[in-house]
Amino acid sequence: MHILPILSYLSLLGTCGVLLYAFLRAQRSIRDLAAELRHAREEQHQDRIQLSHRSQLDTLKDEFISTVSHELRTPLTSIRGALGLLSSGVIGDVDAKAQNLLRIAVTNTDRLIRLINDILDLERMESGRAPLQIRRCSLRDLAQQAIETMTSMADASSVRLELVPLTPVQAATEDSLFFDGDSDRILQVITNLLSNAIKFSPPSSTVRIITEATHDSIMLKVTDEGRGIPTEQLDSIFDRFQQVEPSDSRQKGGTGLGLAICRSIVQQHSGSIWAQRNLGPGTTLYVMFPRSVRSTDATASAMETPRGEGAILVCDDDEGIRTIVNHHLTRQGYSVLEAASGEQALQLAREHHVEAILLDLYMPGLSGWETLQRLRNDSATAHIPVVILSVLSSTLRSQLSGDAQGWVQKPFNESLLFAELGRVLHAGDGPAHVLLVEDDEDLASVVRASFADAAVYIEHAASRQQAIRKCITRRPDLLILDLTLPDGDGFSLVEWLRQQPTLKNLPLVVYSGREISEPDMAKLRLGPTEFLTKARVQPQAVEELVLSMVQRLRTNRLTDVSAASPSA
Repeated sequence: MHILPILSYLSLLGTCGVLLYAFLRAQRSIRDLAAELRHAREEQHQDRIQLSHRSQLDTLKDEFISTVSHELRTPLTSIRGALGLLSSGVIGDVDAKAQNLLRIAVTNTDRLIRLINDILDLERMESGRAPLQIRRCSLRDLAQQAIETMTSMADASSVRLELVPLTPVQAATEDSLFFDGDSDRILQVITNLLSNAIKFSPPSSTVRIITEATHDSIMLKVTDEGRGIPTEQLDSIFDRFQQVEPSDSRQKGGTGLGLAICRSIVQQHSGSIWAQRNLGPGTTLYVMFPRSVRSTDATASAMETPRGEGAILVCDDDEGIRTIVNHHLTRQGYSVLEAASGEQALQLAREHHVEAILLDLYMPGLSGWETLQRLRNDSATAHIPVVILSVLSSTLRSQLSGDAQGWVQKPFNESLLFAELGRVLHAGDGPAHVLLVEDDEDLASVVRASFADAAVYIEHAASRQQAIRKCITRRPDLLILDLTLPDGDGFSLVEWLRQQPTLKNLPLVVYSGREISEPDMAKLRLGPTEFLTKARVQPQAVEELVLSMVQRLRTNRLTDVSAASPSA
């Protein structure tokens, strides 16, 4: 009879229990959330403390550099000035013994001043506190200024300085030696290189500066006739405090920082610097700059130019151009056919075995545009690669709908001409050329050994600079890249490759010792790109992947050629 009130009471108790349970759960969640918030605030506080400490360290570092600049440079200037006055005899003559002591003091004071200046310069550049003042520069003018600056030092050592004259073709393209850069910094690089060359040159020898240019880069070479640099030290000489011989700093002077400063300046300009032994006596230092400067890490790729049994057909209505091109090609071992008109070029292409055609666009009668279309529409000539020779920029190349495989802008540089010709003649048959960029010599040996029985030629580069140099010398078919390098990292190398027209789509295998995040993968992609992790993937697996990529690339290339053929 009292069942309903009892049930209602029990239901109310159950509801209260549920609500109490929910409240307790919510309270616990609130406590957990509050604890997490306290923990997050503590972490944020620690982060702020770390940022503050880092900022304080940066401030202390700047203050230290400023103190060194003032507290060392200032008294050293006074000491050097006083010693100079004493040694010059302004306050009276001194005997031979005192004069010798003064000479020693002056020499070592100058050495200490150079050391401090070099350390501070290097620190300012590498910390980003010495921004570049970019403006239009003439490489020839800067080279001439450097020679004028260093002439007195050269005369004292009985060494002759020479700026090698331009060839007639180069003289016609002297405007191509202009580029965007910090003229003061570039002048510092050239004078440093000349100073080194003079120090290590024997009397009555010559130090030469050579300048060259392509459509997107310029190069300067400083060649001496000295004792040369051992092959194993060609890269390490750009490190801090490195001397070819331990006694050089005492006998020749210098701080061992000059080439390190040169490398820092060149890299600020997205360029490259390296050394090579000469075939004869001496060493050549190479400096290459891109025409357009980026804030990060920048040359046309001069690949090997394969020579077959056919001829190169040069079609240009200008006899002088034909003569110059014929001369360059003949010196490289090519056989050459000449055509003064589009009609003649079509006839010669049908009647002879032609490997490639160098074609001018603007000619009387049948223009180069029309000649190119007729070549493509004729099954007998459609397969012949064509390189355009034109006063027009290669940016107009897209208007040809891919009918031309290469483009060289007039006035041209012969190295660029050979690079384009070599690129279009590279059919992809024969051993694939793979560049392995790995600083660990033992691992590099293992990887190379794994390809011993494969139809692949493996070339090894142990540093970023070596890799750039080898890519310039010959375009690889594929790159195997380690991310940790002694003079930079794989990211900066990929950025450099991405800036090169002939290398920006290079197939790439990243073989790294660490896991690579998705954002980093995006930064590393060029052409077809694969990512492997060391220890997880053995060198044999690298071989299998590389061979499959090479086969796939060649299959795609053959498919593209077949699709482009009128008979397809």
